[in-house]
Amino acid sequence: MKWIGGDSGQPRRPVYFPVGHKAVLVDLNALYPQTPHYTGEYFPDGLQIRSVHLGVLTAWARSEWGEWYGKVSYTIAAKDREEKVTHWVPGWALRPADTAPPQRQRRGR
Repeated sequence: MKWIGGDSGQPRRPVYFPVGHKAVLVDLNALYPQTPHYTGEYFPDGLQIRSVHLGVLTAWARSEWGEWYGKVSYTIAAKDREEKVTHWVPGWALRPADTAPPQRQRRGR
């Protein structure tokens, strides 16, 4: 088979980093942004997606292009039930649970 290129046998850095169990805040507003010009109907029994949820981070990993993703488990509520989900969340949608939310500055001051 003809050689087609690649990394020329260079050592590869690790891409998966277990971290135990760390509390994080998952910003679902950032992860699932509102559709522009959305004019939907309100369903009080629906999934509570427009919020920040407390989750458990168990690992970090890099994508093939170098972005960071956290493996996170958290619970989404919907009226009288809850669903636990675990998936890879982009690093920009996570922050440590022990940090205060960013303060918004008032205009005109």
